[in-house]
Amino acid sequence: MNDRGADERYRRLVDHSPDAICVHESGRVVYVNPTAVRWMGAQSSDDLVGRSISDVIAPESVAAVVARIATLREEGDASEPSEADLLRLDGQTITVEAVSVRTVWEGRPAYEVVFRDLTAQKAAESTLRFQAALVEHVSDAIISTTFDGTVTSWNPAAATIYQLTAADAIGRPISDVVGADLSPASIVSGGGVSHEVHSTADGSTRVVRVSAAPMADGYVLICTDSTALHRAEQHFRTVVTSLDEGVVVISRAGTVESANPAACRILGLPVADATNSARCEDFSLPMFTADGQPLDMLDHPVMQTLRSGRANPGYVIGVARADGQFVWLAGSCSLLNPDDPEHSSLVTSFTDITAERDATQRLEFRATHDVLTGLPNRAAVVSAIGSALTVPSALSAAVLFIDLDRLKTVNDTLGHRAGDAVLRTVGDRLRRAVRRVDVVGRLGGDEFVALLLGGVDRVDVDRLADRLHAALAGVTEVDGSDVTLGASIGVVMFAGGDSRTAEQILEDADYAMYEAKVAGGGRTRHLDPQTRARVGRH
Repeated sequence: MNDRGADERYRRLVDHSPDAICVHESGRVVYVNPTAVRWMGAQSSDDLVGRSISDVIAPESVAAVVARIATLREEGDASEPSEADLLRLDGQTITVEAVSVRTVWEGRPAYEVVFRDLTAQKAAESTLRFQAALVEHVSDAIISTTFDGTVTSWNPAAATIYQLTAADAIGRPISDVVGADLSPASIVSGGGVSHEVHSTADGSTRVVRVSAAPMADGYVLICTDSTALHRAEQHFRTVVTSLDEGVVVISRAGTVESANPAACRILGLPVADATNSARCEDFSLPMFTADGQPLDMLDHPVMQTLRSGRANPGYVIGVARADGQFVWLAGSCSLLNPDDPEHSSLVTSFTDITAERDATQRLEFRATHDVLTGLPNRAAVVSAIGSALTVPSALSAAVLFIDLDRLKTVNDTLGHRAGDAVLRTVGDRLRRAVRRVDVVGRLGGDEFVALLLGGVDRVDVDRLADRLHAALAGVTEVDGSDVTLGASIGVVMFAGGDSRTAEQILEDADYAMYEAKVAGGGRTRHLDPQTRARVGRH
């Protein structure tokens, strides 16, 4: 650097070099070019000149840098290229390749260091290593071929899936090594993905998803072994198809995605495909709540679960099938993927409980109704009176205790079967004589009750009693014989809030009826509280 003109030309070259260049003397930076300023995140060279080289070199690289410099003894000596990490002023690290040269700076021994940024190269190398590791360790077979389908690479997963080593596969046609007619070009032209059945070297079959993509010198294939998944799906479909329980999958939009044959059978709909998850043509059937009220589809438990994401472990609905049958269903529903409720479809399963519900209703009916006449029994009548007592009201209700006057004669002369026929006729006539809001029941034997609700006065009650006498006095034909009946009727008036119990009111009505019968039968008597003796009839 003794020639000043040469020095100036050299300085201009260094200043415009794309590589970062610095000069350090006695361990301190004395010059950096603009590229180095930019790399180090500095505003100008003043931010770096004067700093110790240990301030700009990562601690783990300092020892190696010092050792390399120590080997440079004569002016012009240069070190071998080596890696080092530089510390930017913002704290980030740059990996570089450095070459140090022994030189002279302003007449004193110094070292010029040329840096080449390896960041991009390191990233590329890391990516290549990662990709190589993926090829070696992924569970999918990764195979490359020439354009004519000759295998050029075969990763360990391919060897595992197809039971064939790389040495035995490379150089052979792809169709030979996978045991199927496989054309990479056809897969690429068909969209890049194909689902196939391949054969392995040991003769077993594999269900494989093949992805193909072109490369500069051929194709790369990724073969995913879906055999286990395929078997699981087949097993699931077989199980769902065989269930007696209906299973339906519904999309977020509320449309049916699939339904098994049992669901279609229960709902009386045609099965589109009985071998897989069959689809039903039309699920728009009238539905009803458990108490028989029309059910809006938006209020269906399924739609509620779709809106809220909360599972419904049990619901009961009625469905009017297209063939005219009415069925009751007990079901449950939940999201298929609760972890993603905004996108998850829903699965609902249900069983036909029509027979069970009908049986339960029959049992409930028998528990509260008289078997012979179908009228409410004593327990139901007492319950109805009790309900009327719990509703505070100034309006009066009435209990009419009705006892047939000549049923014993019918039983003695015509038999009990004829007596039963008479009782059924009496029950029917009493039911037709009262209003819809009123209750007619049979207490047992030849005793009936009419409970008048909704507000009545004594005139109303007397008119009804007259209608009942007229209805029962009519001639009834039984087994070819004419039977004429009559009845004794006892009446008790009460209102909501009455201090008596239902049983006491019924007992008072029974007492009033007894007074009517003692008076000769065929009459009506209202209870006179002043003369009511709390004793038995007899």
